[in-house]
Amino acid sequence: MSLDPQAPVTAFKGVGPGAAARLANLGIERVQDLLFHLPMRYQDRRRIWPIGGLRPEQEVAVRGRIELAEVAPGKRPTLIVRISDGTGFLSLRFFHFHPGMRAQLRRGLAIWCFGETRAGLIGLEMVHPEWQVAASEEALHTPDHLTPFYPATEGITQQSLRRWMAQALEALPQLPDLLPELGALGLPDLHSALRAVHQPVGEPPGPAHPAHRRLAFEELLAHRLALQLLRGRKRNEHAPTLQAEGRLWQQLLAQLPFEPTAAQRRVIAEIGADLARPTPMQRLLQGDVGAGKTLVAVAAALHAIEAGYQVALMAPTEILAEQHRDNMARWLDPLGVKSGWLAQKQGTAERRAVLDALARQELQLAVGTHALFQEGVQFARLGLVIIDEQHRFGVHQRLQLRAKGDDPHLLVMTATPIPRTLAMTVHADLDLSVLDELPPGRSPVDTVVISDQRREEVVERVRSAALGGRQVYWVCPLIEESEALQLQAAEQTYAELGEALPELRIGLVHGRMKGAEKSAVMSAFKAGEIQLLVATTVIEVGVDVPNASLMIIEHAERLGLAQLHQLRGRVGRGAAKSACVLMYHPPLSLKARERLQVMRESQDGFVIARKDLEIRGPGEFLGVRQTGLANLRIADLNRDEDLLERVAETSVRLRQTDPQRCQALVQRWLSGRLDYGEIA
Repeated sequence: MSLDPQAPVTAFKGVGPGAAARLANLGIERVQDLLFHLPMRYQDRRRIWPIGGLRPEQEVAVRGRIELAEVAPGKRPTLIVRISDGTGFLSLRFFHFHPGMRAQLRRGLAIWCFGETRAGLIGLEMVHPEWQVAASEEALHTPDHLTPFYPATEGITQQSLRRWMAQALEALPQLPDLLPELGALGLPDLHSALRAVHQPVGEPPGPAHPAHRRLAFEELLAHRLALQLLRGRKRNEHAPTLQAEGRLWQQLLAQLPFEPTAAQRRVIAEIGADLARPTPMQRLLQGDVGAGKTLVAVAAALHAIEAGYQVALMAPTEILAEQHRDNMARWLDPLGVKSGWLAQKQGTAERRAVLDALARQELQLAVGTHALFQEGVQFARLGLVIIDEQHRFGVHQRLQLRAKGDDPHLLVMTATPIPRTLAMTVHADLDLSVLDELPPGRSPVDTVVISDQRREEVVERVRSAALGGRQVYWVCPLIEESEALQLQAAEQTYAELGEALPELRIGLVHGRMKGAEKSAVMSAFKAGEIQLLVATTVIEVGVDVPNASLMIIEHAERLGLAQLHQLRGRVGRGAAKSACVLMYHPPLSLKARERLQVMRESQDGFVIARKDLEIRGPGEFLGVRQTGLANLRIADLNRDEDLLERVAETSVRLRQTDPQRCQALVQRWLSGRLDYGEIA
């Protein structure tokens, strides 16, 4: 009797509680989970090689008879098995063996084995090959398909996985094909696809194989449906209806020395319409570096505050939170809006005063880091949650902050652009707004790629810029010296630049400094009291100093495209022509060369994001834990992007016509792995 696909893995022969726990580490908890655990590579063990024609360092399968089996004595007894097929002799050497194995491998039996040949003391040998024995060669079972190798974990062998997979494949008739209509797209049915990847009889099925594509389609569809079901559930919840005439926003506009862009006005209107509805807003705001997301956040906050509600603005780092706090105070204090801030570094008395003011609604806006959602923080009337650089927060953190109110509206912002088709899949639970226009006056930043062998030239360029009235960033990837990576440490660079440029006022900021120290240095830099700021990548986001027009990034080859683009965005914010020097330590790897070339050629965050996705792959690029998209097992968002449009169409049709199938797909692919919502 075949297994039930929904049965726990303990239904497999040989799987007890210990093996089940190890399989759970691979995301395998049910029989059907194993079916969707795909091989990472294959070996062809179908061809039987004549022993007499073998050479060292070949991975081959052979068949013959056992001529001799004995234990060679010594400090470490070794089991030696001598076999022959009539064309030659081969020794099998086992350093680890047990009495039962010694009894199985006896003279006269037929044997099949697979392993790598090497030169031994008396001819060729294999060390610890895979093997099987039988009374005759005809009784030996030799593979009739490629042999799969699966992602494994400690304590789980390939032989065990293959044995359990054979049992799982017997359950295929009981596994329903939830997407039979995919045959119209030239894709195989589910059962054929699974057999093709687990027991291929032809060429190894790569990612472009129809079987892989069939499984990738179903997985992408399940994830999209899961996020849309979550979105639908949120739309059935009741949020405060935030009605505002825009009085506070108009007062702010009258104070601004610039006009918002058309893109900013469009997005502000989209958010205003969302806030006026009785269902929670779930909106993602994408905008390139410098596109003006902060002003949009202020407009949203003013809408909620005018409607009589409080707003929470959360940022991933204290530097960015402080930047938001200062901007909000500068813009909102003249309007009579009271704001406060929460961070880890606050003293007990200051923190208690802010908490009391929030609980009594004396503060209308709270800005802070993850301290905002910790226990003890109570809002009197939270109506809107704004999260900046949302990809840096786990989903649970976002949910915890939203739990501080009665289903408040949610606006999440990111300066890491994602191609639109991709964003509609990864963030299918969110409405998408894009700031696709930079404010006037922002000029492109000249980007230069240069070897650190020309360091003295770079130092002279820094001197010239600083003495010309401009300010400069010098970014180092690490805080302390690391011999392993041979990176220039910020503290050492600070000391060296102090000697080389004694006439300049130089500051240092890095992540291990106390909050007050960092704030003091950043404030001095913003005020122009520091001409050259040596920093680690803590200044990646949020720092806005219009007079800074030159950035040096040391060991730029060690940083990713998104980080380089964010760092470069710290300059070019004023009227002066700005430049970014990407200094690398040769020799460059091919990937590093490609990244630096992209930075030199493009200023467009979406172009850079596309290349970043190609180079790094979707998992690392998107930070899947944070996006709400659980780890994909089979699909690849970059490679399979051409499927996404058809996936979107199919999800709409299924949700309208067959909600039960939607639930079944989500259950198949995501049951037990949903840590970002309440879908099950």
